[in-house]
Amino acid sequence: MNDFPKETKSAYNVPNLERGLMIIELLAKTPMGLTLTEIINHLDISKSSAFRITSTLIYKNYLQKNESTKKITLSRKMLTLGVSSVNEQSLVEVSIDVMRALRDDLKESVFLGILINNEGTILEQVTSSYPVKLSVELGTRYSIHSSVGGKSILAFLPSKESDTIIKKMTLSKFTDKTIVSKKEFRKVLSSVAEQGYAIDHGEDIDGINCIGAPILNEYGYPVAAIWISAPSGRLKSEDFIEKGQIVKQYAAIISEKLGFI
Repeated sequence: MNDFPKETKSAYNVPNLERGLMIIELLAKTPMGLTLTEIINHLDISKSSAFRITSTLIYKNYLQKNESTKKITLSRKMLTLGVSSVNEQSLVEVSIDVMRALRDDLKESVFLGILINNEGTILEQVTSSYPVKLSVELGTRYSIHSSVGGKSILAFLPSKESDTIIKKMTLSKFTDKTIVSKKEFRKVLSSVAEQGYAIDHGEDIDGINCIGAPILNEYGYPVAAIWISAPSGRLKSEDFIEKGQIVKQYAAIISEKLGFI
C-alpha cells in the first residue's frame, strides 16, 4: 500500500531529477552512446536542460563523453553501481558453477571480484580441495595494482577509463615484488591484455601467487574477474602459462553466459 495518494506524490516530483533519470535509462538501452542532440530528440527536452543535466552527470563521473564522436555513454562508475546492486546476485549465480568446476580442475581456491571506484571487492569464493587453503570474507576489498582481479579488469577497460583510474591510483608497496611504478604497471596491463590473463607473483601477499582472467559482458566490457590463489610452493611460476590458459578458458565460459561472443 502506498503511503501517499498519487496526486500528493506527484507534487514532490523534481523535474530535473526526473529528466536526469530519463537520460540514464535511455543511455542504458543505448550502450554505443548518443550525442546530446540525439538525447534531446529521443526525450523531447530542451537543449539547455539536457546540456546542464548531462554536464553535471559527466562532472560527477556517472556519464562519459567521447570528444571525437561526441557520443555520451554510461560511465564505468554507473555500470559498477549496477553490477554491485541489481546484477551482483545474478553475476554470482552465473559464475558459481564455473568457479566450482575450476576449483575441481586445479584444486585451488577460486574467487570472483569486481571493481567499485578505485578498489576491488570479492563477491564469491570456492575454497580449495587441499587441506591448506586460502579463504577470505565476502566483501573483502583488494588493491587494483597488486591483484590479478584488478589487473584483469583494468587491462580490458577502454583506454580512456583505465587511464583515468591509473592517474588517480596510489601504488602502495605491500611486498618486495609490488609494482609501484605507473609506467611499469601500464606495461603489465598491456601484457595482460595480450595474453588474456593476469599474474600476481607475491605482489599483494608475500608467498601467495594468483592467476586471474576477466569476465566480459555482451558488449565486451569487463564487469568482473575470476582467479585462483595458492601458496607459491604449490602454484609455481613455471606453471603460470599453463594454468593461466585454464583460468582464461573458465572465465570465457562465464563471459559466454553473460552474452559475450
